[in-house]
Amino acid sequence: MFDAPRCPYPTCRFHLRPQPGFCVRIGHYRPLCRPHPVPRFRCRACRRTFSRQTFRADYRQKKPHLNARFLDLMIRCVGQRPAAQSLGVARRTVERRFLWLARHAAWFHQNRLRPGSLAGPFQLDELETFEANRYQPVTVPVLIDRRTFFIVDTAVAPLRRKGRMTPLQRRRRAEHETLHGRRPSHSRNAVRRVLASLHRLAPARAPVTLETDQKPLYGRLGRALFGDRLDWRAFPATARRDHRNPLFPINHTNARLRHFLSRLKRRTWCVSRTRHHLQAHLSIAALWVNYCRGITGRTRTTPAQALRLCPAAYRLEEALSWREDWGPRSPALAPQFCQASCTRSSGIF
Repeated sequence: MFDAPRCPYPTCRFHLRPQPGFCVRIGHYRPLCRPHPVPRFRCRACRRTFSRQTFRADYRQKKPHLNARFLDLMIRCVGQRPAAQSLGVARRTVERRFLWLARHAAWFHQNRLRPGSLAGPFQLDELETFEANRYQPVTVPVLIDRRTFFIVDTAVAPLRRKGRMTPLQRRRRAEHETLHGRRPSHSRNAVRRVLASLHRLAPARAPVTLETDQKPLYGRLGRALFGDRLDWRAFPATARRDHRNPLFPINHTNARLRHFLSRLKRRTWCVSRTRHHLQAHLSIAALWVNYCRGITGRTRTTPAQALRLCPAAYRLEEALSWREDWGPRSPALAPQFCQASCTRSSGIF
């Protein structure tokens, strides 16, 4: 039996402070995309009506059954065009569903994190890829919890192409910069954004252990944010990247992201056209890695379970069940409502 946790209208007084019995059931309707009836309710305060579907993440979608399959394709190194062919829908449908899924994944991750919920130790590193062409590289700082491989945060920022280049490549870079302007390097800003999210989530006044390579930028930004609380441990980046390397967790995470996401493949037609879409794909990957996939192939315990951020692993359908965009002012959902999204015996999916 479904009980509405709040009035879905922000102007209603029962949206922020719902009370028992604030709404009454007024029948149901039968949608075309589901075989079972959907109950309807009326709020006693604002007198407006809503249904159980109002609280679903797939609210107003005509093909909600595609969501879990589409998420599965997006973390299996499949591009959007092959995904549309596999699902039997138009490419424009997949493009819109991709942006919806990215917004939902970002809200899902944000709503399960709270100040003081992560104690570390943490590891940080930057992987590099490009947008549109190889003369527009981008940096992707990735921050994880070392023990559970939990992806805390990611960011995307532009870089200027560097390293060894042939005379032809230098000439092409000059032609590109003549047309589009000199490409800025915002690695500092991206790393600062990632560390700022850690500053909000780490326990107050507790030591913060951050393990990185020997890039001086990490130590400077970390000390600026955490002061004497920071325990920065730098290791050489030239060491062999095996299990004996202290930075194996972050190196392994970056390698898995390149394996899961088609946009991060080094030579592929699926390269991101914009940084915004790359960040969206990373949000989708974080949802699956943190809350749906086991830490290793031999265990079903997810990183979020190991950190006690959720009671059980989410199936793909469960992770995409309920709306997550109520905003920080909205109260937490009722306990029975949250539990409904984690149970496997519910008949509302």
